[in-house]
Amino acid sequence: MKNFIAASALLLLLLGLMTTPTACFYDNEEDLYGPDSTNTCDTAGMRYSVEIKKILEDNCNSCHLPSGATYSAIPYETHAQLLEVALNGKLVERINDQASPMPETGLMDKCSRQKIEAWVRAGAPNN
Repeated sequence: MKNFIAASALLLLLLGLMTTPTACFYDNEEDLYGPDSTNTCDTAGMRYSVEIKKILEDNCNSCHLPSGATYSAIPYETHAQLLEVALNGKLVERINDQASPMPETGLMDKCSRQKIEAWVRAGAPNN
């Protein structure tokens, strides 16, 4: 009887271990399966007033606008304010920094980062 109870307990333990989820929290489709070649990012002709400003509104305004919820005292409200960090390389460096991501909640999506990089490579025009 003791052998039956021990065997049953061992079997239940093994079944429990086999059904325990083992996925990582940070797994995402691109890391697991590579980039999706059907979903390309169009970075041609990036305009500050259209594409770049929208990306900033979606990802940066809460910390980089004086009226933002967690204002960092580093304003990006105007093109002139963003221009210096764009041209000195700090903007591209920070939006791609996995150790200290911008925004702080995690890196923005890859396409948005590619659009900003293309705009900076074009000289960060005020267009």
